[in-house]
Amino acid sequence: MSDTSGAQNRTEQATPRRLQRAREEGSVVRAHAMAGAAVLLAGAVVLMIGGAKLVALLELCLRSGLSLPPELVRDPARLLDAAGEVMRPAFETLVPFLLLMAAIAFIGDLVIGGWTFSTRPLAPDASRIDPMKGFGRLFSSTALAEIVKALVKLVVVGVVAVWLVRGRIDSFVHVAAESWPFAAQQVGTLATGIFVVLAVALAAVTLLEVPYQFWSFRSRLRMTRQDLRDEQRETEGSPQTRRRIRGLRVKLARMRMTTEVPRADVVITNPQHYAAALRYQEGGMRAPRVVAKGTGLIALRIRELAAEHSVPVIEAPPLTRAVCRYVELGDEIPTGLYGAVAEVLAYVYRLRAARDAGRPLPTLPRDDRFAPSPDYDA
Repeated sequence: MSDTSGAQNRTEQATPRRLQRAREEGSVVRAHAMAGAAVLLAGAVVLMIGGAKLVALLELCLRSGLSLPPELVRDPARLLDAAGEVMRPAFETLVPFLLLMAAIAFIGDLVIGGWTFSTRPLAPDASRIDPMKGFGRLFSSTALAEIVKALVKLVVVGVVAVWLVRGRIDSFVHVAAESWPFAAQQVGTLATGIFVVLAVALAAVTLLEVPYQFWSFRSRLRMTRQDLRDEQRETEGSPQTRRRIRGLRVKLARMRMTTEVPRADVVITNPQHYAAALRYQEGGMRAPRVVAKGTGLIALRIRELAAEHSVPVIEAPPLTRAVCRYVELGDEIPTGLYGAVAEVLAYVYRLRAARDAGRPLPTLPRDDRFAPSPDYDA
């Protein structure tokens, strides 16, 4: 199958697992132009704030170099030390500036995509030296997008530069009539202003590139439906494994049933086909919890255990069907069943109080007070 048909089949968005795996392999979204734009913008700001001091420092270095004694220049052994003394102030200023620019470039490259470390990109890859694939990359959609982005940046920066120079052409002409110190200051001010505006324009164009980088990165990681099925099978196991796990869970639930039903507060029935045991511990549970449920023989066994341990058994067919259908074993009942279950527990508490006091047992309500809301009525 060709790469084009493969790309057409990738119609599904990348899953979180696919994105995480790509990140572990060192593939993250990057907008490398952000680093260049950040360096230009930071450099423009630094020059605008401390440009005069930098020019003065360079002038001092130039004067120091031109004022060296002739005998010092003729002695090679002393010339290197003298040059170091002349250049030392400039290095003391330029080195922190260069380190700052390097740090800004590093941070600017990490703004999009964040930090990641992987040795996978360093692994040998024969496709990188394959002439045919390399020739194909030259005429790919990615290469075309890079050309378009470069042209857009060139046009924007060129138009802004022409606009700036045309608007300041009179100022540049008047510089020729100024004396040396004032002319240098005027040229520095004009050049710094143009540089700052150009850096801002380039940064704005680069920010517009960020959404495209996110879209391009997600497009490269798109998945086919077969990829989704393979990933689901990898994470959840084969259907046979899942059935085996469900069987084990049912078996464990049945084993726990023999210990949980005797501790239940009430068993509700359908009356024959469904049965569910509920338990509520005040202060330890937010709502009653289903500790056992089942149909057929399991429901019969729940009723037998309830009879053996004197657990009240109440017929509430709609409520029992709703619990068995919508509530998982071990979960608390949902809010839609609070009212019906509360009526059941209230009746159980009255029943226990009557038994303890030796009074006649309360009659079981025959109205729909044990029925759940219509949304949960099976």
